[in-house]
Amino acid sequence: MNDNLGNQENANEDIILNLKDEKFYLRLQKFGLMVKGDDLNSTYKELMEKKKKRISIMKELNLDIPVNRPKRDSAGFFLKTIIFAVVFLVVVGIVGSKLDGIMEPRLSQLGSMTKRNMHDLINLPFEIVRYRVIPFFERRAKVDVLEKALYKKVEERPMELERQEKIIKSLRVMVQRLKPFVDELRPLFKGEESRVP
Repeated sequence: MNDNLGNQENANEDIILNLKDEKFYLRLQKFGLMVKGDDLNSTYKELMEKKKKRISIMKELNLDIPVNRPKRDSAGFFLKTIIFAVVFLVVVGIVGSKLDGIMEPRLSQLGSMTKRNMHDLINLPFEIVRYRVIPFFERRAKVDVLEKALYKKVEERPMELERQEKIIKSLRVMVQRLKPFVDELRPLFKGEESRVP
């Protein structure tokens, strides 16, 4: 049973080397061995000693060295996939012809739903542009025009002092009239209780 232990090809394997925190880690994956050391030579010697011990134990127990899996044959896989696809299409063709009378109303309904959904998907971007984007930019353009006109008017002709005083007096009257309402709404914003019992 341990025929492959004598074969040196099976005993050789690439050694995986890692260097971390100035320590060398050597690993033989096939044998499940890993050694840690401060210098590369002593770490390698220790790994080879463990490998010899592991091989001798495997010989005593009459075990084989685990071999790496052979790589998958991609041509065979491709051929199997094509054969499966052809068989599937033949089965679908035969079963489809038998079920054609049964499934025809359902398929036509599905087809009309698909056409309608495709129409909606195609028109969706145009509708977004038409109903969302264009109105947004139109509103923004109107606001920009009004804002520029307002600034231009202010620069051309500043407000007269009498008019300014009249507006300020009107605002003070409005504040006095609205103050009771604002006082009642204040608890909503500050968590206070209303003054009215």
